[in-house]
Amino acid sequence: MTKVKVHLKANRQINIHNDIGNAAFYFKERVNARIAKNDREGIWHEIMAGLTLLAFEVEARFNFLGYKLIKSWDEWQPAKKKIEAVCDALGVKPDFAARPYLNIEKLRAFRNTLAHGKPEEINLEKEIVATAEELEAMGILHAEWEAYVDQAFFNEAYSDAEQIWKDLLAKSRLSVFETMTHGSSHMSFIEHVNA
Repeated sequence: MTKVKVHLKANRQINIHNDIGNAAFYFKERVNARIAKNDREGIWHEIMAGLTLLAFEVEARFNFLGYKLIKSWDEWQPAKKKIEAVCDALGVKPDFAARPYLNIEKLRAFRNTLAHGKPEEINLEKEIVATAEELEAMGILHAEWEAYVDQAFFNEAYSDAEQIWKDLLAKSRLSVFETMTHGSSHMSFIEHVNA
């Protein structure tokens, strides 16, 4: 097999928040289209996946802004600290008790529950009279995090994440192009090499 000797030169800026964001958007659009057609088989799992990716996207966006705006950025610090550091650098006061930052906190809690999954024991004992529908509505066998796996919350959290991104990006004075993965590469042939 003939080999060649080449000179390679590349300069790339990989911004993963875009790829994660595309996946979150895909799931949001798919969930909404399927529910509109009353196609609900497995929809709970798609919402769960979409919310997880949305939480990842939010953190990746804050990592991007921190990397661009803060000297010695530490992407390993807790997510809430990252949000506060970026917001502080941009002169923004996030209110985690109100939208849109409230939903970012809910996404973070949801993501952490899945990422650090552990057993949960709930003890309940009482007698009641109810229909099967009423028993299901009580959610006795459901964990608290399951309440987030809902189309309305997915859409609301997505909208809030987009609003925060647009607001912070505008304050940062970074262009949309700077947020995109971009780069260049070049390969020059040098010679054939006998192997």
